[in-house]
Amino acid sequence: MNMPLIIAHTGCEGTPDNTLESAIVGWRAGAEVLEVDVRATKDGVCVLYHDDHPSISELTYAELQARNPFMLPAGQELERLETVLLAFKGQPVLFNLDIKTDAAAFPTIELLNTLKMWEQIYFTGETKTITNLPYRDRVMWNTPEALKEMNGAVYEAAVRDLCSMAKQKGFAGINVDYSSCREALVQCAHEHGLLVWVYTLPESGMFPAYAEMKLDAVSTLDVGATAALRERMRAAL
Repeated sequence: MNMPLIIAHTGCEGTPDNTLESAIVGWRAGAEVLEVDVRATKDGVCVLYHDDHPSISELTYAELQARNPFMLPAGQELERLETVLLAFKGQPVLFNLDIKTDAAAFPTIELLNTLKMWEQIYFTGETKTITNLPYRDRVMWNTPEALKEMNGAVYEAAVRDLCSMAKQKGFAGINVDYSSCREALVQCAHEHGLLVWVYTLPESGMFPAYAEMKLDAVSTLDVGATAALRERMRAAL
């Protein structure tokens, strides 16, 4: 059985969210995919920050550094996406760039074109702009929240529709909340040639159940424990 890749959710292993440290620790703990949250400053610098904060789009990167509206502790800077990507350029690791606002799409694309790192990149989140560009084949489309409330034939019909749409649009795959993911979805997606990623497992002990569904990757904060469990499962095959 092929085991799912592990996606290191930003802030994994107790590290600060959206930092180079978090990415490095996640990779060393056994993740093959690193997740970061991407926003863009007033002057188009791609930065890593999860929550909506008006200062990011209203100020330049230099102004954000000087004013520190996020109350970052001494010695900690608002991380640039470029810094994190360059640290892993050419390494056997992928990135899940969770685009938090549509305004961050073009600055992110421009950066990736400059760095020439497309083979290591996938997009989730606010991908509306990207889905209408030649980079749509790097999109892992976020399934609707309503999917988790569906059951039976209604769920299966919704899954068929969304998989058909994702295939027609040329997306790489679908990004599914763990509570919405069922075997029927994974099977349908794979029949359409789509990858299936699941986010974010609250406990590493849930990994075997999702691995049995034969999905492609799972997101977790507890990378080390999940990676160790995966190795034990491989050894038992």
